[in-house]
Amino acid sequence: MDIITLDCRGMCCPEPLTLLRNAIRKAPVGQIVELISDDPVSLRDIPAFCKFMKHELVSLPTEEKPNTFTIKKIVDPKVKKV
Repeated sequence: MDIITLDCRGMCCPEPLTLLRNAIRKAPVGQIVELISDDPVSLRDIPAFCKFMKHELVSLPTEEKPNTFTIKKIVDPKVKKV
């Protein structure tokens, strides 16, 4: 399974989050998505999205810019627990 890369440089909130949400929705469980963003709001939004949707935030941005997030899809909301 190839890593999906979303280059969101130059985009402002909520565009990076919207692109991530759409990519995660279409991806199979276990898919890795890398999001690159220079929007400072992403530093708050992406971790909050992962926590709320129960996906794994594999890596957070470092001091380097632009910010790079690595997310692993853990839960498929279309599959209901019994």
